[in-house]
Amino acid sequence: MNKLFMPELVKIVEKFENKNACLQYMANLLSESGCLSFPDRFLAAVKGREEIMSTGIGKGIAIPHARDLTVSCLRIAVCLVKQDLAFSSLDNLPVHLVFMIAVPQSSNQDYMKILRSLSEFLRREENRETLLQAKDERDLYEKIQLLEEELLPQLGV
Repeated sequence: MNKLFMPELVKIVEKFENKNACLQYMANLLSESGCLSFPDRFLAAVKGREEIMSTGIGKGIAIPHARDLTVSCLRIAVCLVKQDLAFSSLDNLPVHLVFMIAVPQSSNQDYMKILRSLSEFLRREENRETLLQAKDERDLYEKIQLLEEELLPQLGV
């Protein structure tokens, strides 16, 4: 299995104008990594999911995601957003950590396991704080690798 996280998919961004700008930026990152054959279609799927219910899960975290035929491999982009980002979160608080998950159409079981494990990891305040305190993108990626070590066993890898 490919790695879920790659250094070029882990970014620190000062701010986004809005939620859609963040989603577009992250879909572009995933596209550049080679896992999306039609990034516009994937982005439309992510936005469609957001219309049903926001993926802002609270505590400053959002996990936008979509399963689509145009996704060739399971991959996660991460953005640490320095300034508050309105995301229509469940707790109505701004978001600072965004994890965008691209999932191949055939990976439903892995998809659910990753969503559950990622949510559980991020529920713990010490884990969120560790990520939020990253000094730079390299530091953030190193901290994300600890998360990946926790996620991969959930997938039987």
